[in-house]
Parts: sequence; C-alpha cells; structure tokens
Amino acid sequence: MNQTKPRVGIAGLGRIATTHATAFSQLADRVELVAVCDTDGDIAAAFAQQFDCRAMTDLQAMIDSPDIDALDLILPHHLHLDAAMATFDAGKHLLIEKPVGSNYADSAAIVKRAAEVGVHFMVAENTRYVAAYQAVEKLLREGAIGDVIHAQTALRSNEKKHLAIPNDWRTRFDMGGGLILDTGAHSFYLLAWLLGEFESVNGIGKNRFTLNKEIEDTAQVDGAMRSGAHYCCTFTSVAEIPHSERLELYGTHGGILMDQMSDPVVKVFKGNRDFQGYAVPHVPFGPDGWHPGGWHWESVITEVTDFVDSLTTGRPPLIDSGQCAYAIKIVDAAYQSIRSGETVTFDDEPTAVGSP
Repeated sequence: MNQTKPRVGIAGLGRIATTHATAFSQLADRVELVAVCDTDGDIAAAFAQQFDCRAMTDLQAMIDSPDIDALDLILPHHLHLDAAMATFDAGKHLLIEKPVGSNYADSAAIVKRAAEVGVHFMVAENTRYVAAYQAVEKLLREGAIGDVIHAQTALRSNEKKHLAIPNDWRTRFDMGGGLILDTGAHSFYLLAWLLGEFESVNGIGKNRFTLNKEIEDTAQVDGAMRSGAHYCCTFTSVAEIPHSERLELYGTHGGILMDQMSDPVVKVFKGNRDFQGYAVPHVPFGPDGWHPGGWHWESVITEVTDFVDSLTTGRPPLIDSGQCAYAIKIVDAAYQSIRSGETVTFDDEPTAVGSP
C-alpha cells in the first residue's frame, strides 16, 4: 500500500456509490480506495470485488480503521450528523453526500465542526460541477442577460420503485426522506450560488403517487431573492420522463434556457424577437444521466476529482460547503410553509451565504 496517497473508504453503497468509486479508481495515481462499507454484507462483498478493495459492514470500524484517511459518506440522510461527527472525532477527512444533514441545524453543525477540527471537508453537491450550470454561471458573471428578474427550475425523476418499498427511508420524514429535502437541496444551492440569498419561501407539497407514504412526491417552492428576483422551483419524483433538470433565467437584457433533455443544452436569447438564440458551446449533451457520458454521471466524476485534487494540494474545493448548508435552511422554510400554509420570510439580518 502506498502510504503517500490518501486512503479512502466509502460508506453506503447505493446507486451513486458506483460513480464515486469509479472516480476514485480513475484517480488511482493520487488516491487509494481501500474499503467499502454497507450494512448488507452481500452488497459490500460484491462492490469490494468490483473495485478491488475490502468489504466492511460496520461504519464505526471503518471510521476507526488506521489505514483509512478519508471517508466518503453516502448514507440515508438521518445518519449524516452522527456519522460526520464520528469522522471528525477520528480526525479523518470527509466527503459527504448532499443534503449535508436532515435539517439546517444538523447541516450547520457539521460545517462548523469541520472548520473547528481542521480536516478537509466537502459536500458532494454535484450541481456545482454540472457543465451546463458552470456555463450559465459564466454567462451571468459576464452580464450576458443583465440583472436576473425571474428564475425557474425543474427537477424531474422517477422514484416509484423506491417509493413503493414499505418503510424505505426515502418515504419517511423521520429518516430524512422528503422530495424537497432530497431534490430541493440541489435547486436552492443552485439559486444561492447564482443569485445570492433568499428573502421569502412559499411551499406546496402533494402526494400524487397513491401509496401509503407520508412524504410528498410533487412540490413547488417559490418566493423572492434578496436581489429582487422572483424564483419558482418545481419538483416531481413520479415523472414518466428521464431523470433531468431544467433552468430558466430571465434578465433585463435577455434570457437563458438550460435543459438536460434538449440539444443544445444551453441557449441564450437576446430580446423578444430573437427566435433563434445562440447555443452555448462546449456543453455536452448527455441525457442518460446515470451512465458514463451522461450529465449527472460526469458531474459526479468531476465533483469527486475536485475533492481529491483539493485534498492532495491543500487548496479549498470549488464548492462552498457552507452554501450547501444554507440550502437546507431554505428546505426547512419550505416545509414550514407547507405545514402552516403561510409564506416564510427571513426578516433577520442576512446570513452570509456560505456561513451557516
């Protein structure tokens, strides 16, 4: 074993874990994947065989393992806080899958503790690494459409298989389930990254897939940004189209349309008579998100690469993990609005985005 390379263990071997492990394998000259952990021993054994590492079934044993320097936690959301704190207590570096925690308090506590112990810490929020969103951020920075006055996002997926599993953690609020927590974390991070802080939040959540589950499978969250822009985010986990995302930005001098199911993926329009618009170059069309070449797969590969590069060089990651925690503040507000039927307004002093 090469002791000069960081040694990583992955805990939680659901669907996204394969992409993470593939990224670590592609970076074998800089990092070593030494172990994987899952409560299902058969899954752990098969995964370990595929990626030529050892299988484990005890998370604390993985955290305490002397030959593991960094943890990649891909766990059910309600387990994030305790697992992250145990990782920090062991002095290990951490990559944790979004959402940071099940609520804002947990998320802020994780980010704060990471800074206190001084380990390398990053939230695995792939939105920051999606090529299309990076192109959009560059356009906004260059002033391509002027000031944004309206933003609209749509995240659509089909999670009917998981939603149909009795007592699956994704279907229970007490285990960190919930469509807005799972997918809203992406949209709210995106808007905070591109446009700044939120001023108000209004939420609607519905259960359209008729099963005995408590979480919403269709939702809308809208309101105002402190910049003055209006936003509207829609979510569904029962869509009969491929897993995909859409962003619409309307500014004082033009608009941007981004859709992972469209080719070209990103187009810019300059005025209400610009019927053609222009395609933004160098944004690959990869609608099959969960396989190599797909927009989602490639963003996760880039995300893990940034974790490894920043860990081995000592630079900060591209993503601001505090901003990921801030997104969960908006998630909490959306659920508060759904329960109360009222708009939640942030009347307090603005929270510095990126500082829980």
